[in-house]
Amino acid sequence: MKTRFYGKKISGMLVLLPENEFTFEEDMKFNSLSEKQNLKLKNTMGYDRHRFFKEDSYLSQIATYGLNYLFENGLLKRDEISALIVATITPDFLMPSTSNLIMASANLNSETFCMDTNQQCAGFVNGLFEAFMLLNNDDAKKVVLITGDVLCKNPDRSNTSSYPLAGDAVCITIVENDGDNSPAYFHSVVNTEGYDALIFPSMGYRRVTDEERAKFASSKYGGCDCLECIHMDGQAVFQYVMQDVPKYINETLEFSKKDKDEMAYYFFHQPNKFMVDKLAQKLGVSSQKVPSNVVTFYGNSNSSTIPVCMAHNAKDELLVEKRLCMLAGFGAGLNYAGIVMELGKFDFCEMVVTKF
Repeated sequence: MKTRFYGKKISGMLVLLPENEFTFEEDMKFNSLSEKQNLKLKNTMGYDRHRFFKEDSYLSQIATYGLNYLFENGLLKRDEISALIVATITPDFLMPSTSNLIMASANLNSETFCMDTNQQCAGFVNGLFEAFMLLNNDDAKKVVLITGDVLCKNPDRSNTSSYPLAGDAVCITIVENDGDNSPAYFHSVVNTEGYDALIFPSMGYRRVTDEERAKFASSKYGGCDCLECIHMDGQAVFQYVMQDVPKYINETLEFSKKDKDEMAYYFFHQPNKFMVDKLAQKLGVSSQKVPSNVVTFYGNSNSSTIPVCMAHNAKDELLVEKRLCMLAGFGAGLNYAGIVMELGKFDFCEMVVTKF
């Protein structure tokens, strides 16, 4: 799907980080790799540290804390919020929606439109798409987009396939209409043939067959026989990012009628430093325009890596000037979503370490 929006902007961003931080050197003690193998993994993938929410934390609790922080500091008013979108794969419950719970606990107007969405690695970009659509309605004010998970609060530290890259973060992004009518170009592609390259085999209502269980427990998926853990075919994901995603990014740029050199930044989803750097090389884009350090400092927080990347690497610029940028999320699904738009002159852009 390709479509345009006009007069939409991100006006503020709050990144909520866990209190607990672990270094890769600490993690090395829990896996079966040698020190040499661990250090090679660290240097290749860009691992250094990551953060996990505490075991008793949950998404609506963290998001409500963040909204109250914004209210108390005069950065957002309750009566400005028309809609609340939550992009997560770790809802409080399967029913009711986590957005409903946040609306209640944050004391928002009961007529606030609430919606949960499960878009994994593309959750931020697809969440912006949904926010833009809501803002096209009469009398719409601000849309609050909440992205993130509490997926890693009880991690398997022996799993070298997924654990070292994992991390938690919850982000609150404020989206609203903008008087300058600047365009935003959105493009999405879904390749369901590779749906099981990155999968949560349990927790749903579909029964996992014995054949599927054996497949997900194989070395191809990291050799973990726990269905409640994320299973990843690393080679398949890498091939998708290297072969398909560059084509989709170029198609998004072509749709926007912008040259790749016009972009001030490419804020990509951050599976790991190695993959993002390789993607920049594939695109022929300067690495200075493609930050790849999110996993190094925070871990891969799924739908929140793009706003974490923006806040960590370009906060000062985004507060004072507008820059033409590209955002792209890609991964589980297999799903790609990209937007070319102007970003900047935010009212606020903060990163807060929480008590959670």
